[in-house]
Amino acid sequence: MARKLTEDAATLEHEVIVEVAGELIPNGLKRLNKGIPYQGRTPPAIKVSWQNETRLRVALKGAQIGQIAHLCEAVGLQIVSMKRIRLGGISMGKLPSGQWRYMREDERF
Repeated sequence: MARKLTEDAATLEHEVIVEVAGELIPNGLKRLNKGIPYQGRTPPAIKVSWQNETRLRVALKGAQIGQIAHLCEAVGLQIVSMKRIRLGGISMGKLPSGQWRYMREDERF
């Protein structure tokens, strides 16, 4: 499992709920979905949508530490909190913070 998470990290899609504050710049959501370069790389695929007035739903492959914060700051938003709800095909939405669980036999990354 550790090999899968480290070697295939660039191809695994991460889905995160991001609570934000601030004012989104004009066309900010469009700019986020197009991709904003981070450390010299533009994400290969990124999907960003509003979940409600203060929360964004972000799905991207090859997420790097600080990348989501960089994306939000580039469009005038500050991160209040984040929660990963999916890694590849594994849902973690109902998993309490700091907890883990065994994968079911039918689950794959």
